[in-house]
Parts: sequence; structure tokens; C-alpha cells
Amino acid sequence: MPNPSAPSTPAPPGTFAEEQRLIEALQLHQLELEMQNEQLAATHLAAEAARAQAEAARAQAEAARAQFAALYDFAPAALFTVGTDGTIAQLNERAGRLLGTTAGQLSGRRLLLFVSPESRDAFLEFFGTVLSTRQRHAAEFVLQTAAGSRLVAHVDGVVGTNLAGAPAVQLAVMDITPLSEEVERRQRSDDRLNLALAASGTGVWVWAFATNALEWDAQAQACFGRPHDPSPTSFAVLQDAVHPTDVVLMQQALQATIRHGLPLDIEHRVLWPDGSVHYLAAHAKVQYDAQGRPECLVGLVRDVTERCLAEEALRYRNRQFQEFLQNLPVVFMRLSAAGECLELTGAGLHRLSLPDNSLQGRTVYEAFPALTEPMQRMLSGQPVSFLGSTDTPQQRVHFQNHGFFDEHSQQGVLFSIDVTESEQAKAQLCEEQKFTKSLLDHHVDCVAAFDHAGRLTAWNRAMQALTGRPEAEALGQDVFACLPFSRDSPPGHIVEHLLDAGTRRPRFQQAFSLDGPPRDFELTAIPLPNPKAADKSGGLLLLRDVTERNRLHATAASFKAQQQAETFRMILMAQEVERKRIAEALHNGVGQLLYATKLHLEKHGSAPTAATTTEALELLETAIKATRTVSFELTPGILEDFGLAVALQKLAKSVAPAKLLLSLYLTGLERPLPQVLTVAIYRMVQELLNNVIKHSRAEEATLHVAYEDNHVHISMEDDGGGFNVATAVGSAQGIGLAGLYNRAALLGGHFELVSRPGRGTIASLSLPVIQPEQNPT
Repeated sequence: MPNPSAPSTPAPPGTFAEEQRLIEALQLHQLELEMQNEQLAATHLAAEAARAQAEAARAQAEAARAQFAALYDFAPAALFTVGTDGTIAQLNERAGRLLGTTAGQLSGRRLLLFVSPESRDAFLEFFGTVLSTRQRHAAEFVLQTAAGSRLVAHVDGVVGTNLAGAPAVQLAVMDITPLSEEVERRQRSDDRLNLALAASGTGVWVWAFATNALEWDAQAQACFGRPHDPSPTSFAVLQDAVHPTDVVLMQQALQATIRHGLPLDIEHRVLWPDGSVHYLAAHAKVQYDAQGRPECLVGLVRDVTERCLAEEALRYRNRQFQEFLQNLPVVFMRLSAAGECLELTGAGLHRLSLPDNSLQGRTVYEAFPALTEPMQRMLSGQPVSFLGSTDTPQQRVHFQNHGFFDEHSQQGVLFSIDVTESEQAKAQLCEEQKFTKSLLDHHVDCVAAFDHAGRLTAWNRAMQALTGRPEAEALGQDVFACLPFSRDSPPGHIVEHLLDAGTRRPRFQQAFSLDGPPRDFELTAIPLPNPKAADKSGGLLLLRDVTERNRLHATAASFKAQQQAETFRMILMAQEVERKRIAEALHNGVGQLLYATKLHLEKHGSAPTAATTTEALELLETAIKATRTVSFELTPGILEDFGLAVALQKLAKSVAPAKLLLSLYLTGLERPLPQVLTVAIYRMVQELLNNVIKHSRAEEATLHVAYEDNHVHISMEDDGGGFNVATAVGSAQGIGLAGLYNRAALLGGHFELVSRPGRGTIASLSLPVIQPEQNPT
């Protein structure tokens, strides 16, 4: 084959130009033919090479197809090629096994038939979305096998072509039923956990050591009285909320947890922002990183305020119960279902001389036979309440018992209260009621009582005799229907006042008269307050027949008037006697001396001598002394100047021993006495002394005057001849004694005279000392 690139051979010399041109043209054509031949040869070679490449590519494609077919059939997912009409064009063996049949039976059938009814609408929407968007999508559906069993499948879909090249949807389906069940189980577990946390009020918190950051959920923040804030905060916020009293305890617990890995389990108090105190239960555990270093503290917190307060209240109740048992007369007993005593305690056992739990192991029927019947009823399930009694060497003891049977513990519980004193008081009260009833029935006054509604509650025999209405008929009736006076009468107004508004007055007094034979009564009304209504009350009525008393009062008034007239007469007579005594003293004493002086002066008047003058002056001096004596007797100035004791001493010294040997004893008179009483005592002593000197014919006398126990006691005793007291006081000569009686009575005192003829006389006076009231300045 010629080389196209070789140079052409030049024409031989002497050749014609035409021939030369033809030769050149032939040479050029030959060259083109050679080139075309070379191109054909090259093309042939290329075609052979292309055929070889095509064969190789076909062989590679067949190998790849065989490999793809193997991968398609043995892929770990179920693969479906679904046409746009929803029919299955192609599927692998796993897809057949997934749906519980063979690939041949599934080919050409609609895939929707194997989708659970509740998932079909979602699958159609998914299938349409894949076709319309031509993008890959994934979803989860519930499928059902040919046998009807259900499974949860994860489906990935993308648009592709089928074997004929038509558009189709390629689906990869994986059975995630175990995973779904595990997820659902975990979800249920998480839901239960969250429900438990929410129900128990438990919050979760995490404290990162590296950053000191605290992450806590809403419930944990609520345990500290804070509104929910999702942002992390500093652990110092939690520490600052701890109650000051529990800070050291909390620090020690945290150190033990962080340093030694011990779990945190503590109850402590916290202060809320509003200042209230709450109790929290904290549980935590340290979490470690891959190198074993503490990374964080994960904990739970729960508000246990209500429980702590309840426990505190329960402890307080238990303490109260123990104090109740130990200090009050009660007995607590627990019994088995067979009646065996499990526990017996309480201060009430002292009355029975039994120590605590001394009857354990014995049945209640053996220990207290009298309780057999009620204990059998209680242990059979019936609650009991009864009064039991037993005899001790000292007395009969009574207990009020209350018991029930606890079905849960199968035990009987009995509380017994020592009511011995109460029962004794009831018995005594019953006796007192009988006595009161007897007393009312035998009371001379008419007695009736009514409650706040006006119903009679008491009616004695005297009232029955007055009204003619028996007690059984009167009790419970309206008060005005039975009483012997009307509602419009003065005593009726008192009863209405008690019924309508009550009163704070302790009692009312009202006199009234009944028609018929003239009879006078006095009503005493005593309010009886109603404990349920302060503005209502009942009353106790006492009707006393005062007809005779009024008659006696009238008689006494008449007698008193007569007595006052007699006293006035006696006073006038005493004044006359005093005037007569003064006149006699002036006439017999001063008058006689002055008359003697006159006679003496008249006898020697013409030529008086020194002796005559001296005698006249002595008579005048004697007259002056007599005048002073009379003046002293009338108005003793020493009494006002020096007091009663000195005046009495002066009076005693004025008695000449030749006339009477007088002994004077004074006690307590240094204390001041009222002026009126001082003068009265002096005059009465003076009267007693004059009586002794003038009438007793006594040689010796003793005078005692003592101020003690707010009384002045006067005693005059002589050894005279004595006399008949009744005769002397009633006679005209007894005016002085009668005056003593009257003076003592007017001063509120007492005068007593004891005398017998030949045996002397004892006169005694006792006068109360009443200090006069001070006038306000």
C-alpha cells in the first residue's frame, strides 16, 4: 500500500505539458485512492475494535445485570417497582416473604390491598407526592400480609422506570415492627415515668460540675417556688434556697456524694421567694465521663411538705395520745380476733392496780368476765359503746367503753374512760335531785320554774295547793296558763321581760295581791340564762304569802312608833333629871356658899377685920371650886384637850377614897375615837360611877374600859348591896338606868346589868366603833 505521505515523482523530461498534467492528475488520484484505502482500512480496524468493545460492554452489562438481579433478590429490604396505576410490576423475594406469599402471586396486583385500612389514605397521599415531586420521600405505614397479620413498615419511595422503560415508583420497604414496638414500649415507659413524676410532683435537675450550670425542669423549679424558666441557671440558686438551719447538712451530703460517690438521699427545708418554708426530698447520683471523672450530678426533687407536715401532725397526735394515755384516766386495749389481749396500757389501769401490758397472753374473757357479751359483739364486727363496772378492794369502778373491730388488722380496739367519779357524782346528783325535790315540796314558798320558751319545768306542792293544779298537769304547760296572775299584771310583766329579752339583773321583787280573801304575796323572779340563745332566758319564781308578815310589819311599825315616843319621853325625863341634879348642885353647893359669904359680910360689914376678910375670901374660893366642879361635870374640857383616857383618869381621881375605893383599868384608848362616841362613853361612865356612889352603898368598885376588835367594852363592878334589876329599871328611880339602855341602843351597842340583892352589881356596855366618813374636799 502506497504511502500517502511520500513525495510525487516528477515527469520525465521532454514530456508534453498535457501529459505532464495528466500524469500529475493520475498521481494525485492515485494518492487519494491510497489515502481512502488507508482510511477504509483504518475504519475497518475501528469497526472491529468497536464490535469488540460492544461485545465486551454487552458481556459487562450481562454480568452487571446478573449481579443486580442477585442484589435485587437478596437485598436486605423488600423492593417493589409499582406502576403509576399502583400495580406491582416487579418485586424481590424479600418483598414476597414480607407480605407472606411469593413474588409470582404478587406481580400485577395492587399494592394498596396489602396496606392496612387505617393507613391507606396516608399511603395514597404518599404515593401521589412521590410521583408529583419526583423526589425521594419516606414514611411509616401499617401493612397487612396475605394471612391478615399486621406489621409496621418504613417505606422509601423514588420515581424510576420499569423493565419496559415506563415511569414507575421504586419502593424500598423495611419491617420495623420490633423497632416500633420497642419505641412504643419506651414511649409508654417514658409516659409512665412522666406520669409518675407528674403525679408525685417530682422534678429532675442536672448540675454540670465544669460549668456550675443547673438545668431543671418545670416541676423541679416549682418545688422551689419559682416560675418555669427553660434557661439554665447557676447551682448557687438552688443552694441559696436551702433553709439556713439545713445548710450544713446539705453541704455534708453533697460532699459525701461528689467525693465518695455515695448516692444523695436527703430531706431538707427550703425558703420560697414568698418566705414560706417547704420540705423537699432530694435524690441524686454522680455521672462520670469516659475517663471516670465526675461529670455531673443528676437528681430528683419532690415537694414533701404535705407529708412532712402530716407526719409532724401525726407525731404530735401520737405524743398527745401518749400523754393522753399516761396522764388521763383512760385505758387502751387491743385484742386479737380470738379475744387475746395484745396491748393494754393507760393511766386508767391505776384504778384497777394493774401495770401496763400485764394481761398479755390472756383473753379478755378470763380477765374481765363481765365484758364477755360486749367483747364478743365487738370482735364479731359490731361497734360497741357501753358502761362497764368492776369491784376493787377499795370501791366499785366504772368505765365508759367504746370499741370497734379493725377488719384490716383483724384486731379489736377498745378505749375505756374511768368515769368512777362521774358515776358517783351522778348517783350523788340523783340523791341531791331527790333531796331538792323533797326540799321544794316541803318549802313553805310556792316555787315554779320555766324555760326560755315559757314552759313550766318545776312546780312544788305549795304552788299546787295555791293554784289547785297538780304537778303532773302543770309541767310542760305555758307559764301563764298555770300561774295565779295574768300576763297584764305587774308580776306578769316581769315574767314576760325574762322571756322576751332576758336580763342581767340577778333578781326581781314584786308585791301583789290575789282576789278573793285578802292575801298579800311577794314574787321573787330569778333569771335562768339560756346557753343557746343569749337574748332568751327562763326563770325561777318564788311566791311567798306575806299576809301575816305585812300584819306583823304593821304591828312592829306601830310598836316602833310607840317605842320611839317612849324613848323621847325618857330622854325628856333624863334631861329634866339632869337639870334637877345641876340645880341641886348649884343650890346646895354654890348657892349655900354664896349665901354664907353674904351673911358673913353683912355681919361684919360695918367694921371688917383682916380675919373677917380672910374668911369671906375662903368662902368665895370654895364657891369658885364648886362652880368649877359643876362646870366640869357639865362640859369636861379635858376631854377635848387630852382625850378620853386622861378625862377618865381625872374623873376617877375626883372620887374621894373615903366615899369609894375605885380601881381604874384602861386598854387601847390611845387610839382616836369618834368625838360623839368619846363624849357618850364619858357620860355613860360618869352615870355608872354616880349610880355606884349614890345608890350602891359600895366600899370598892372596879372600872374597865378597853378598845379592841372595833368595840369599846365598859365594865363597872361593885361590892354594894345590889338590887332587883327589873324592878329598878321599871320604877321612877330607874330613869338613869333606862337612859343607859337607850343610849347604848342608839349607838348600836348593848347594855347588860347583872345584880342581886346583897351580892353587888356588874354593869357591862359594848359599843361598836364606826369611824365617820371623810367629806370630799
